[in-house]
Amino acid sequence: MANEIFVITERCTGCGSCVKVCPVNCISMGDRPANEQPPVKWKKLAIIDVNKCVYCNACVEDCDKLYEKTKAKMPDTNVFKAIIMKKEEVKVTVDTASYKGVWCYAEQRHGKIVPTIYEMLHVGGKMAKDLNEELSAVLIGHNVAAQAQDIIEHGADKVYVLDHPVFEFFVDEIYTQALTDLIKKEKPNKLLMPASIIGRSFASRVAICANTGITADATGFEIDKATGVMHATRPSFGGNLMATILCQKHRPEMATVRPMSFPRTPHEPGRKGQIINVPVDPSKWKCRTKFVKFDPEQADDVDIAAADKIVSGGRGLSKPDGFKLIEEFAKAIGGAVGASRPTVDAGWITYKHQVGLTGRTVRPKLYIACGISGQIQHLAGMSSADTIVAINKDVEAPLMKLASLSVEGDVYELIPLIIKEINKVKN
Repeated sequence: MANEIFVITERCTGCGSCVKVCPVNCISMGDRPANEQPPVKWKKLAIIDVNKCVYCNACVEDCDKLYEKTKAKMPDTNVFKAIIMKKEEVKVTVDTASYKGVWCYAEQRHGKIVPTIYEMLHVGGKMAKDLNEELSAVLIGHNVAAQAQDIIEHGADKVYVLDHPVFEFFVDEIYTQALTDLIKKEKPNKLLMPASIIGRSFASRVAICANTGITADATGFEIDKATGVMHATRPSFGGNLMATILCQKHRPEMATVRPMSFPRTPHEPGRKGQIINVPVDPSKWKCRTKFVKFDPEQADDVDIAAADKIVSGGRGLSKPDGFKLIEEFAKAIGGAVGASRPTVDAGWITYKHQVGLTGRTVRPKLYIACGISGQIQHLAGMSSADTIVAINKDVEAPLMKLASLSVEGDVYELIPLIIKEINKVKN
């Protein structure tokens, strides 16, 4: 049975309530046909675009509520309850018990492992322990097999290596087909992937091809010990709510992990594990896209995601030129330049510097916030820093209370003095 939705015309009053609740704007109010039979007194009629409808049931529930309200006052009412929806029942046939093991995808760029894998091994290791299952990693690339041992020394029990010239450059379709084939063959229970630029694009494709669900940008994980189901938590509504998402009927349970949200696993030189070289046959994959070339960004900036020291500027700088002072401060201590969202939105500095819920999550040893009040969205991106220094005129600012060291004062007066003292020590 296919999905179906329609309007009982004689019960529709054309009130427009269903239009307001439709999340995809697929309902509109139209004129009733001339000489409609049986004739009704209402002039408008709900019209549903079935090509846009996602069958969420919002309009049906709304119309049914209006019917119940009307019926309470008029027991013999024959209006409302005018939208009928029939949904195809999807039968789940996945045997969840046959899926075992926790997997982490080890992203590599230009042949080098991205350190996010060490954070995922920390998260995955805890889950594997709770489930009493193996912790594995998947490494896809060209000339990357030698790095499998490093992943084992950071906690993996097993590493699946797909090493082939076809993987020299990242192409979504090829990587997706390779990982999906491995998932269908080995049947992992959980799969963690990085919430990086590549990971966010790649992971969603894998989830669709593997016929499972995915939690994006997760910052917290727990295993329900009674059911073995993964509880993945992520910020929602601008960080004002934390949503916990479950995938109970499909496997593997997937999630992308926000970088810098978790500690890294320690390195244990000489740790033993199993390296499995997976045969690769590109001829069986169809790909509609191809890699043309890579143009690296020409910039001398230190990447905030990898920086041990970060100096960030906020709205308290009052003007775009304030970031020249921030850049000078960052250069003096050998750090990177960060920024709060309002300054990025105002065009004072580019997005790649933004720290926070809608920007980058960082975990430096030293984070210096200059003129940043410290709203929850910004704190979500930097509160894991080892040492936080806040410089602000407002002593009541949230970040001044959170900081390891709070300095009350004008950034334009204090920072030049600090830079001067740093340069004295250097010289």
